[in-house]
Parts: sequence; C-alpha cells; structure tokens
Amino acid sequence: MLLYISGSFPDNQEGIAEGAKVLLDAMLEIVEKDKIVLLTTNTPIISEHIKQNISVNYRMMDNWKVTTGNIKKFYSILDEYDITAIHMEYPGDLYGKTFLASFLPWFIKHYNLKRNKKITFNVRLHEFTRARFLRKAAIVPILLFADSIYIPALRDRNAASKIGGKRVRPTTIGTNINTVSDELLPGKKKRISYFGSVYPGKGIERMLKLWRIISIEDTEKEYEFKIIGDLGTERDNHFAEYHKQVWRFIEQYGLTDKITVTGYISNEDVSKAIQETAVATLPYEDGLTLRRGSFLAYLAHGIPVVTSEGDSEAQELFREHKGVSMTKSDDEFVKSILRFANLSEEERRYIYDDNKRLSDNFRWDRIAERFLKDYEII
Repeated sequence: MLLYISGSFPDNQEGIAEGAKVLLDAMLEIVEKDKIVLLTTNTPIISEHIKQNISVNYRMMDNWKVTTGNIKKFYSILDEYDITAIHMEYPGDLYGKTFLASFLPWFIKHYNLKRNKKITFNVRLHEFTRARFLRKAAIVPILLFADSIYIPALRDRNAASKIGGKRVRPTTIGTNINTVSDELLPGKKKRISYFGSVYPGKGIERMLKLWRIISIEDTEKEYEFKIIGDLGTERDNHFAEYHKQVWRFIEQYGLTDKITVTGYISNEDVSKAIQETAVATLPYEDGLTLRRGSFLAYLAHGIPVVTSEGDSEAQELFREHKGVSMTKSDDEFVKSILRFANLSEEERRYIYDDNKRLSDNFRWDRIAERFLKDYEII
C-alpha cells in the first residue's frame, strides 16, 4: 500500500499542487483506490476540494512543524494502514518554513527499526540548484535519508547526486493542462504568448524586450501578446514586489496597451488560450530542462515554441524537431518567433502533429506506472 504525501494540493493555486493531483489521478487509473492513502495539509480550500473530488482514504496535517504530536500522528497513519512505500512530492508552499517533511525519511528509518518494517521512502524533487539557501538546507536531509529521489532536470540531478549518490534517479513530468480540443484555433491576430508562473529566473524582462522589438516593427498590427498567468500585486502574494517590477517593465517598454494578462484562470481557459497561440516564448534563464511544465503544456497542444538553449537531455530530445527552437541570441530568438508566427497552413499542421506526438513521451500514465512498479505496488 502506498502513502502519497503532498504538502500542497488543489485548489491551492500552486503548480506543484496541481501536478500532485494529476499524478495521483494517474496512479488511481492503474490501481484500486484502497491501495493508496493521501496525506496533505489541512487548509479550508484543500479540505473542500478533497471532500468533493477525492475517493481515496486521506489524512491531513494541520502544519508541518517538527512536534511530538505531528510525529505521533504520522506514525499512527503508518500503524493504521499496511504501508509498504511512501511517495512524497517536494517542495510545496504549504510545507512552510519548517522541517518535518525534510526529516520524514529519517523518521521512517526509525519507525522501520522500531516496528521491524521495510517501508521505503521515495521523493519526487522538483528543484534543487535554483532553490534559495533555506530550501536547499531543507532538501539536504531528504538527499541523505530517502531511499530514492526522483529529479526531472539533469542539472539538479547532477548536483543532488553529490549527496544522494545512486539513490538520485531520473524521471519526467507531464503537463497539468489537458487539451479541450484537438483543433487548431487561430485568433484574429497572430498571438505570441507566455504561459506559466511569473517569477525571477523565467526571463520575463528579456521576453518583454523581445516583444517590444516585434511590436515596434509591427506596422500592420498583425501581432498580439498575452501572458497566460498572474501578475498580482496583493500583499499576500509572495512575488508581489517582482510583479510590480514586471508591470513597470511593461510600461517602460511601451507595451501597456499591447499585452493581455489573464490572471489566474481555469485549466480549461488556459488550454483555450494556449490553443489560440501562434507561437510560445519561454526564455528560461537557466535553459530548457525536462522539468518545465509550461513548455510541455505548449508541446501537448501542438504549439511551436521558442525557448533558450537546453541541457543535454533537452537537446537530445528536441533539437531535431521543427516545432521547437532553442536559441542563444536575442536576434535569433526574434527571428524564430516571426518564422513560427508566419508558417503556412501546411507547415503549422506538420508542427502541430509532430509536437503532439513528441509530448507522448511525457504522459502521466507512463510516469505513474513507472513509480508504482518501482514501489512494487503493481
């Protein structure tokens, strides 16, 4: 039996939250619901979602502080169910700046010795090298004590392997955005879009500069620009100050009346906005890797993508595909955007079909099956 741990879970507005549910749903398509127990955070929004949408057994932690009460509660879940393996999604905002989740692999080793059990603790780790100091410190115990640490990005995997050794293993992620239609949905104008969270490291300022170049040369008003994501400046938004800076960039580059920002919208509306895109722009500062959910969302919708140079894994997978342009210079980036935005109908159809075929490498059912086999649940 599998204990599935995720500090964040829908409807908490966080990418890891949605991804945790998609993976869990994919697992439940393979095994019976009585083979999995969900453990997540007790917040009103998550609790309401679970009551309405989740059919598996579940338990909730009020917080993830290292307290005697929380440790006993965790052990009681293990006592109640015949758990043989644990899968944890990490990080996640709702774990907070606490260390219980970080030391759960160590507590499992203690529990196994005390109860004469052989429960394995496995973590899907979404970040490492770009994590801030405290987050990195919180990840170290996971790398020291977990039985397996699955990491999508090659750079993160190489760095984590210096601590975790051969217990660090490759994996892939899929997209959280299901397509609502299999048809191309061209808009009245050629839409250039960005989809994803807006925070440092995504190359947002560079992208706005490139959009400005295209906008200045767009004398026929052929193009429109859209950020499919949130730029909220509310005080409770962790990235409020950065979002204020992005709004200043938009004004500074003369794009105020030329960019539409969707804010948080449903996955169905995200899918439609993506499908109405002529070309996607994703100028990641640290390059394209296999942990980029936004990239995979565009790929699954058949949309051509212009992005930054990828790591060796991304290069091997995407370099020869006509629908993905990995660029170095700003000039090359702009030329690729304009080339994709002005494809013939035949060229666009070819790229649409090819990108969708390529996205089959990142199907959640395959990812879920791999985990379940590794954990000997199937």
